[in-house]
Amino acid sequence: MKLRHPLTGDIYTRRDADRVHVETADGRTGTFTRGGVWIRGALREADPHMTGIVCAPEARPASASSGLPRRGVPVPNLSAGPSGRERSDEMDLGLDGKKVLITAASRGIGLATAQAFADAGCDVALCARGDAGLESARKDLEARGARVFTRAFDVAAADQLKSFVEDAAGELGGLDVFVSNASGGSGPGEDAWRAGFEVDVMSGVRGVEAALPALSESDAGSIVFISSTAALEYLGIPQGYNAMKAAVITHAGDLSQALAPRGIRVNTVSPGPIFFEGGNWEMIKQAMPKIYEAALAQCAIGRMGSPEEVARAVVFLASPAASLVTGANLVVDGGFTKRVAY
Repeated sequence: MKLRHPLTGDIYTRRDADRVHVETADGRTGTFTRGGVWIRGALREADPHMTGIVCAPEARPASASSGLPRRGVPVPNLSAGPSGRERSDEMDLGLDGKKVLITAASRGIGLATAQAFADAGCDVALCARGDAGLESARKDLEARGARVFTRAFDVAAADQLKSFVEDAAGELGGLDVFVSNASGGSGPGEDAWRAGFEVDVMSGVRGVEAALPALSESDAGSIVFISSTAALEYLGIPQGYNAMKAAVITHAGDLSQALAPRGIRVNTVSPGPIFFEGGNWEMIKQAMPKIYEAALAQCAIGRMGSPEEVARAVVFLASPAASLVTGANLVVDGGFTKRVAY
């Protein structure tokens, strides 16, 4: 496999399962392990994400494992029954009138989750770093009948996060559900590790601490953390994103035990590859199509997921309909991960 780095233009060429040759535009070359460790050559630094990707196993044809034609599982239309009539007998999740706070909710999974809660009769509070996205989200959610509270800030700012959570509970008249969705993303180097710790881990830790007084007053208090399948399987390279998402699952499990006596359930949802306009997988598809195709081939259902599919899992786990579920990690990945977990 040979790939061009989307930012630097360097060429990464797989030599074997454990070695990658890298050549820069000015002619410098070096050989590295799949983990990005220098072996030899004048070039002594390489992107460990790229070395891991280039060394990943080649994607198999989608039907190779079974020899059967590939049909896949389509995205269902849940707005109408088999006859096409609007349904009035959907499961009552018990969410009507509940108050929900979601971090990083102006796009993608966060926005879809806010929309799903609004459609279930909830009022919502959401934050993100940009005003424009929040304003668009607010209009959408208000059109669905929800009361909406928004604020633009960086969740890594501890004081601002605490203030937002407290003000949201005040504006909405309480808080029943807290969804920690923010992520610092992935990337090489120590800065990415620090961002992952402050955003993925500590924003959840701090947000829950700020929300506990209001959640303790609820008759259906619930917390949902958004993790990732990156926490569950080796994805070609050690990186901060994977470790921080694993930390999220562990912390959620600990909280589920500690907060149960206060009537608060705590669960995690771990999405696999999720495709939406402007999302990471759309960018990967455009910049590194081979990587996109390799990931797509790993999805047993024949496609990547949508934010709405993840949102429905979050809403169910958060709802009183899942009253017996706490300490769970629900994997929502279309069969992307291949581990066996008991």
